[in-house]
Amino acid sequence: MDRALELGINFFDTADVYGWKQGEGVTEQIIGRWFGPGGDRRERVVLADQGLRKRWSHTTVLILIAARAFRAQNHPRVRRQPAPAANDYIDLYQMHHIDRSCPFDEIWQAMETLIARGKILHVGSSNFAGWDIATAQHTAASRHFVGLISEQSVYSLENRMVELEVLPPAGITAWA
Repeated sequence: MDRALELGINFFDTADVYGWKQGEGVTEQIIGRWFGPGGDRRERVVLADQGLRKRWSHTTVLILIAARAFRAQNHPRVRRQPAPAANDYIDLYQMHHIDRSCPFDEIWQAMETLIARGKILHVGSSNFAGWDIATAQHTAASRHFVGLISEQSVYSLENRMVELEVLPPAGITAWA
């Protein structure tokens, strides 16, 4: 990671499900230990983190975190770090998939609270459908809230649906 910073790579994306022990935040712990000694690593890095796991019957799926659960868990990613002072906030919290049981008004209320408390700086989405992005942004606008600033989608030469489904509602009409 030091070498990546030397080369100008400063965006680190993690999640509690990345790593060989899903749900234990292995990659988050690695980042926390790396930030631990201090220096200017944290200031030079844009740290992104994503959703939580939720169990539905016998299947574990990644979903957008329900605001109630997010608040109740006191944001474990921050607590999970071995050196809390080294990483007490997340630059970009990316909601991973949609939880249709939680209305966007409630989600935005939780995100506004986390931003006000300095726990997260910005909110993005991951694997949202175009109409979910539009719904999220409409609800955010009605609250006078910025809403989503990014979308992390599957995109490759083999899978280009993002061009039809996600880019138009995100307001992107052409690639630079």
